[in-house]
Amino acid sequence: MLKPYMAFSRDAGSQEGAVLVFAHNGKEAKPLAWREAKWEITDEYIDLGVRLIKNGGFLFKEADEAKLAADVAHVISDPTSCKDCELWGYPLNEEGYCEDCADDRKATAEALKK
Repeated sequence: MLKPYMAFSRDAGSQEGAVLVFAHNGKEAKPLAWREAKWEITDEYIDLGVRLIKNGGFLFKEADEAKLAADVAHVISDPTSCKDCELWGYPLNEEGYCEDCADDRKATAEALKK
């Protein structure tokens, strides 16, 4: 069964660029991310980090449906991200914002009403 992983540069951090990998385990995810998207992440294999996204079931809507159905590991280079902070890996609300940004927008709107 495929699981969602985030592949990123350990040196730069996941905020500076990451790809979504659907793989059976981390040992499969890292070389796949390196082959498919190394230019987007890092120039050094040893710098490439891969982290399982726990509670990442919501990310399966990003997967290639045919590959998912066939249980084939694959990379999503540009997963849907928050409209404000541009990060992914967190559930987005119906407006396309992560929880933190949605809370910030709500707080700003309430402050402007005062």
